[in-house]
Amino acid sequence: MFSKKFLMALSVLVIFFYVFGAVSASDDLNATQISTYGDIVYETPFEEAEFNLSTSECASFIIQENGETIYGFRQDSPINGHGVEINAIDWYGYHVLKQEIDDNDNYFCHCIVTEHGWVFGQGGSQYNDSNRAIDQIAATMIQTNNIEASYLAQISKILSPYGYGHFVIKAPDGRYGISFVNTYWTGTLQQGQYLLVPNYYSYYNRGNYKNYNSNPVEAIISLCSHDYSGLNRRNLYIYDYKAKETADGVFYGADVYVTNDNGRNVGLNTAGIVTHFFFKGQYFPASSVPQMPGKIYAGTHIFDSQFFGDSIELLVGKSSVLFGDESTLYYRIKYLSTAKRIVFSFGENVDFVSGIKSHGSFSYDSAQHKLYWDTPAASDNRDILFTIKANAKGNFNVLTSIEGMTKTHNFNYYVTDYGAHLYASDVEKYVGGTQRLTVSLKDNYGVPLIGETVGISINGQYYYRTIGDNGYTSLAINLVPGEYDAVVDYDGTLGKNQTNVKIKVLGTVFGEDIVKYYKNGTQFSASFLDGNGNVLKNSDIEFNINGVFYTRKTNKYGVAKLNINLEPGKYIITSINKLTNDFFANSIVVKPVLVENTDLVKYYRNNSQYTVKVLDGEGNPSAGQKVTFNINGVFYTRTTNENGTAKLNINLEPGQYIITSTYNGASVSNKINVLTRLVSYDLEMNYKDGSVFEAVVLDEIGNPASGENLTFNINGIFYNRITKSDGMARLNINLMPGEYIITSYWNNYVKSNTIKIN
Repeated sequence: MFSKKFLMALSVLVIFFYVFGAVSASDDLNATQISTYGDIVYETPFEEAEFNLSTSECASFIIQENGETIYGFRQDSPINGHGVEINAIDWYGYHVLKQEIDDNDNYFCHCIVTEHGWVFGQGGSQYNDSNRAIDQIAATMIQTNNIEASYLAQISKILSPYGYGHFVIKAPDGRYGISFVNTYWTGTLQQGQYLLVPNYYSYYNRGNYKNYNSNPVEAIISLCSHDYSGLNRRNLYIYDYKAKETADGVFYGADVYVTNDNGRNVGLNTAGIVTHFFFKGQYFPASSVPQMPGKIYAGTHIFDSQFFGDSIELLVGKSSVLFGDESTLYYRIKYLSTAKRIVFSFGENVDFVSGIKSHGSFSYDSAQHKLYWDTPAASDNRDILFTIKANAKGNFNVLTSIEGMTKTHNFNYYVTDYGAHLYASDVEKYVGGTQRLTVSLKDNYGVPLIGETVGISINGQYYYRTIGDNGYTSLAINLVPGEYDAVVDYDGTLGKNQTNVKIKVLGTVFGEDIVKYYKNGTQFSASFLDGNGNVLKNSDIEFNINGVFYTRKTNKYGVAKLNINLEPGKYIITSINKLTNDFFANSIVVKPVLVENTDLVKYYRNNSQYTVKVLDGEGNPSAGQKVTFNINGVFYTRTTNENGTAKLNINLEPGQYIITSTYNGASVSNKINVLTRLVSYDLEMNYKDGSVFEAVVLDEIGNPASGENLTFNINGIFYNRITKSDGMARLNINLMPGEYIITSYWNNYVKSNTIKIN
C-alpha cells in the first residue's frame, strides 16, 4: 500500500503537469463554445456537482467609486497555522501592495493593488506554478490595458483541474474580468456598484453597495458577512485605494484594514480561526484582529510615484501690484481627507482687508498678519478668496501652510509705483526657425511685472501675451519671407508704454526662372535651408508644376533638381521645403523647336508650299532632321534643309485642312485653305430665254486666265470652249424645261453645277 503522504505528493505532481500543459498550449476557445448575454461572455457552464463548502475557501469583494477603489479579500480555509503577508514590492515593473500566504514552502498570491489603481485577486488551490501563471496573465492584462476574454479563458483552464476557484481583475475605469473553473466574462463596474466573486459561480453577486452601508469600507465588511460561500471564514483584508494627503502633497495610496469574518450573519461561528498577519514587515498577532463588524487599521501605503497634486493651489494672484491698490488672491483646495486649518502668513506691512466665506470659517490675527481658515474635509474643489493690501513698496510673500503638513506654498508679489517699461529687440529669423519675438515688461525699478498683459501688433493681426514668471513673454513668428514692422504696447494699471520692433523673415527656398528649348538638357534646380539657415542635406522636398507634385531629395549642397519635359509654354513651378513649410515660386518658359510655321492660303495647284523650321536645343536651325506631316489623314515625312526648314507641296482639292507637323515629340498645327481656280454657279432660267452658263478660270495668283481650254458636259454631250480675256467661257443653254447637271473640266479639275429650266 502507498502511504497517504505519497499519494498526496503524487496528486500535486499530476496537477502541476496538467496546468503547465494548459498554459503552454493554445488557450483560445472555439467560437462555437461561446455564448453572449449583455456584457457577459462565457463558456456554457457544466452542471455543478455536489461539493463540500468546507473546501470552497476564499472570496473577493470590489467596490467602484469616484476616484476610489475598495477591494476586499477573505481567506477561507481550515486552520493551518498560516497567516498573511502584505508587502510593498516591485512587480512586473509596477509598485504594488501584494498579499500572499505566510508560507515559506508554498507560493500563493491572494491579491495585488497597483500604484495606478488596478486590482486583482484569486482564490482556490492553485499553489506555486499555477498561481504564478495566473499572476503573469494578470500582469499582461495590466501592461496592455486590455482585459480580454482570451486571457480569462486561459485562467479558467488553469483553475479547471482543481474543480473550484476564482479570479477577478478590475481597471481604474471600472472595466473588469472574472474567471471561474467553468465560465468567464468581462464587463464594466459603474460608480456605486460592487462585485462579490467567491470560488463558485453559484455564489457570484453584483449590486449597489449602499444597500449595505454608505461607507464603502463598512459596506464591504457587511457584504462579506452576509456572503454564504465558505464555512472556514478567516480574516477579511480591505484595501481602500484613493488620493491621500502627505507632508509633501497629495499622492495615491491605500488604507489597509483587517477584520475577522466570524460567520455570525450566516449562522456560523468561525471566530476561533482568526489568524495573524504582517503589514510591510510589522507583525499583527491574531489577538489584535477584531471580530466583524469591528476592524483594525493596519496602516497606509503611499505610492510616491503617483502624484495627485498639491492640496491647495493659487488660481488667481497678481505678481505686480500698484502701491495703494488692494490685491485679491484666489486659492483652491483640491483634496483634504480630514478637517484642517490653513494658515496664510502675509508678513509685515501687509493687512487683511476682507474674505469671502464660501465654506468653513476664518479669523485674522492682525498682530501676526496671519489669516486662519478652518476648512472641512474636501474630496472635491473648495475655493478661498480674500483681499489684502500692502502699506509699503517692495517684494512681499504670502506663505501658505496646512497644519500637519510640511509642504508649503509661496506666492511672491511686488508692490511698485506707477510706471512700466517695455523692452523688445529686433528679430531676424529663417522660416521654420525657433527664434521668437521676446518682450519684457518692468517697473521703474527694473522689477519684472509678472502676470501683466501686453499687446503685439504685426502684419495686421493683434496678439495678447502675459508676462511669465521669468519676466518675459514671447510670440512665435510664422510669417512668409519679408520685412515687417511690429508694435508692442502695454496699457494697464501699472502704467503705459509702447515700443517698435523690426522683424525680418528669411526664406529657406531659393530658385531662379529658366527659359529652355523643348526637351533640351536644361533642368530646374532650387536650394533649400533648414530653419537655422543651414544647408538642408539629403532631405525630401517637393516641386509643384502644372498641378502635379514631384518629390525629390536634396544633395549634400542642399540642391534638388527637376527635369522639365513639358510642352512649349509658360509655367509656374513652386518649390516646397517640407521641413520649414516654406515655398518659393519661379517661372519656366519652354520654347518650341518647331517654328516659322504659319497658316497657308493658296490657289489650287500653284507653287505655294507649307514649311516649318526645326531648331536644336540651343535655338539654332537643325539640318537633316526628319519631320512628319499629317494632312487630310495622310502622313508625309520630309527632311530639313541646311536652314532647318522642311517643306511639303500641297496638291489638294480646294477646301480647308489642318496640317500637323511632328518632330521629336513636339507638334504644331496650322490651317491650310486651298482656293478654287474654276469659278461657276448654279443657273435657273426660263425655256429659251437666252441665258448662258458661265465659268471663270483663274491663274495661280487669282487673276482671270484667258485662252484656257474648258470642257462642259451636260446631258451627256461635251462642249469645248476657250476663255476670253476676262477668263470666262460661256455655253448657250437651249434644252427643254427640266433640271440638269453640268460638269466643267479644266486642267484635271472637275466641278459640277445644277441648271434648272422652267
